[in-house]
Amino acid sequence: MQPSYEQLFKENAELRVENAQLRAENVQLKALVNRLEKVITKLEARIAQLEVQLNQNSKNSSKPPSTDQKANRSTTPKTEKRPYHPGASRQLLPASVVTSHEVRSVKACPHCHSAMHATDKVFSWQQIELPEIKPLVHQIDLVTSRCPCCHLETRPELKENEQFLLGPRLEGFINLLMGQYRQGHRAVRTMISALLPHVTLSQGFISKVKARTAALLVSSYETLVKAATTTQQPLHIDATSWRHAATNEHLLVLRVGNVIAYALRPYQNGATLKALVGQKIYCLVSDRGLAIHQIKVKIKQYCLAHLLRNIQGQAEQPNISLEDTQRLGHLYDTLQELFKDKHRLEKGQISQSTWQQYGYLNWRYIQEELQELQCWSSTKKLRKFCHKLLKQIKHFRAYLKDPAIPMTNNAAEESLRNLVIVRKLCLGSQSIYGKRWREVLHSCIETLYRQGKSILDFLTDAIHAARTKQPIPSVI
Repeated sequence: MQPSYEQLFKENAELRVENAQLRAENVQLKALVNRLEKVITKLEARIAQLEVQLNQNSKNSSKPPSTDQKANRSTTPKTEKRPYHPGASRQLLPASVVTSHEVRSVKACPHCHSAMHATDKVFSWQQIELPEIKPLVHQIDLVTSRCPCCHLETRPELKENEQFLLGPRLEGFINLLMGQYRQGHRAVRTMISALLPHVTLSQGFISKVKARTAALLVSSYETLVKAATTTQQPLHIDATSWRHAATNEHLLVLRVGNVIAYALRPYQNGATLKALVGQKIYCLVSDRGLAIHQIKVKIKQYCLAHLLRNIQGQAEQPNISLEDTQRLGHLYDTLQELFKDKHRLEKGQISQSTWQQYGYLNWRYIQEELQELQCWSSTKKLRKFCHKLLKQIKHFRAYLKDPAIPMTNNAAEESLRNLVIVRKLCLGSQSIYGKRWREVLHSCIETLYRQGKSILDFLTDAIHAARTKQPIPSVI
């Protein structure tokens, strides 16, 4: 039976109502989808931000190294024993320095009281004691004589080397306390009074000792400077500065192997370095902040450790973008790979040609990244940093031509530590002879220390030679 027109009209009306309801629900669903898409976008951005925060460490942020997550280490099975270094104990002093000797043995058995017989097993024990220190005082009596005819009274004159209150060894010991052990005038006077109760030194006498030492070690200091600037070995140069008494103080250090020379100058510019180092150097290792542009250098190597710190400083800028920070992090990791390859070369794990190949490939990647940052970086300061770095990049990879050229300037940094501590203790010297004393004495002390020679013996021989008009012993 076919439906009537009224039933068809009724079904059509119902379908129209359902269609309208479906359209309304579709609109609501679209609005809900749009809202959910916005929420998802916000959540994805938040997740990315949280992942960046979780991946932050001391290399790509300002967080301290102590907060870095350590890599998971495989636990050693209990059945395997860890290798320990061999034990070390103090060796006995030679028999030539033994002042008293005693032999002891057990005569009766502590168990059955029978007589004991000595064997060839001997355990030796030495006890070291500090003897009572007594000064060696040489007194010279100058008798006044009178002429019976003209009644002239006169007395003999002291020799030139006898006109000093302290002997060469004691005066050298005072310089050693003030130089290598960084003691002040008052502390040195107290120590001398404790060691020699009847000897009391004044503040002015300590100053005179410093002035005499500064004058007599000039030739040794010039020898060190000449040895550092006229060699084919890499010359390490560095400087530290501070301000004291409204004036600037600059401490420069020159180091070639075990030869070290210091210089205190009022300025740290190109003219000062040229006058100190000379006009031509074969190989120079420094950081790129020193004004060495006036020195003619055949091979110039900039310190890669300073470059790591500079890149880390750029990454810690407050207005730098996340993308630039990640790029700088990749540069930092690539530079670390250069140091790892150097260690592998020193251990013999890779050949020199392989090391050079890896080095040039890494530097090509570094150069490409710097060019990208120079063009598309978000900050002007970073673009300027990359531009300057690209102009100097050939001086950072000079070490690849010769493995003898160091990658860092750590030798000069290490040589500055002692005088940096001195500067923090006393802020340097104010007098001219005090500054000269710092230069010459610390140059000799650091050179002798790294050569394994006795500093006190050298100072004693140098003071004795100066008093007797003999040549100063060589410091090298």
